[in-house]
Amino acid sequence: MLGGRSVWRRVLTGLAFGIAVLAGVLVVADVRAVLPILARFPWPLVPLVLTLTTGNYLLRFLKWELFLRWVGVRHLPRTTSLSIFLAGFAMSITPGKVGEWIKALLVAKLARVPMAPIVPVVAIERLTDGIAMLVLGLASAVLGTGWGWQPLVLLGVLVLVGLWLVQQERVVIPLLRLAERVPFARKRTDAIMTVYEAARELLAWRRLLLVSGMSIVSWSLECAALFFILVGFGLSPDGQLAAVATFALSAASIAGALSLLPGGLGAAEASIAGLLIVLRPGIGAAVAAAATVAIRLGTLWFGVLVGVIALIWLERTALAAPERRSLVAE
Repeated sequence: MLGGRSVWRRVLTGLAFGIAVLAGVLVVADVRAVLPILARFPWPLVPLVLTLTTGNYLLRFLKWELFLRWVGVRHLPRTTSLSIFLAGFAMSITPGKVGEWIKALLVAKLARVPMAPIVPVVAIERLTDGIAMLVLGLASAVLGTGWGWQPLVLLGVLVLVGLWLVQQERVVIPLLRLAERVPFARKRTDAIMTVYEAARELLAWRRLLLVSGMSIVSWSLECAALFFILVGFGLSPDGQLAAVATFALSAASIAGALSLLPGGLGAAEASIAGLLIVLRPGIGAAVAAAATVAIRLGTLWFGVLVGVIALIWLERTALAAPERRSLVAE
């Protein structure tokens, strides 16, 4: 099996944590008030929300394919590449999303290429998602909410400085050479240099602008999903609500990522509900909690379900050959 029991244990642990968090949201907001609101949600909007989420996944898969092509992976079957990409969603509920590194291992094994150039693909894929959330959060704050843009500007400056430093070989390479003095790094000098060179190539400004633009479009679809959920709960579908939905989801996603909690669980839910209450006066804790539960079910947990299906499919197809079983030690 893929990774034996260790991979599935991580997924189940994240699932248990997620159930506890959603239950906590319901309890804090008064479950007796939230459940009737959830029950009144118009079911015709459910396919729309899931379609928007799926659109996000498809655009991000195109970005994933670009990254793989840029690092020289050209012979991985498209269905296998898609399955590996989707399987990462099942691992998004691991602490800090570290389980997503399984994607690099799977690509290396199934495409029969070195793993080192694939490692930065996973990291930079998530980085461009974060950049998209920063841009969406800033845009919605400046153009709509008029609130909360200052910390996003600071974070954006830090990201830009970091991206600039990555391109400064005269600074980075001497630091990597210094790292050779560390016993752990000494044995992996070549791999570390390969990872850096691949990351620098992937973060070339033209490429970065392209994939970040794709990320902005893809994540705006999930922001739209929250907007329609709020409309479904009876809020007026105006521009201010669109800005609130975009800022709440963007800022909450950043908070969840920085928390390093599995899937941002807890941090993201608290941020979404709290921001909705603060930015949309009169929304009420019960409606905010209901919207939070709905958007997390329609995005994170829908993705986890898709990821589990992809993991099972990989086990039964691409990983079915005896020599490819148990790619990850138990």
